[in-house]
Amino acid sequence: MSADPEVLRRLARESGRLLGELGVRPEDSAWIRQHAETIESLTRREPRPGLFARLRRLLLRVARKSR
Repeated sequence: MSADPEVLRRLARESGRLLGELGVRPEDSAWIRQHAETIESLTRREPRPGLFARLRRLLLRVARKSR
């Protein structure tokens, strides 16, 4: 499922406005970068790297503890 570019633009504008209201300034580049990366990640189809490996480790740990 791909995200509609117009929806992403609207999301970026509205959330950017809210960040500005919260006091995030252009000098706060780390916040701005993280915000942009979060919105950009909505367009990706693949799962986050390592998600399945973490899930597998968690399931193995639960299985060991249940023995």
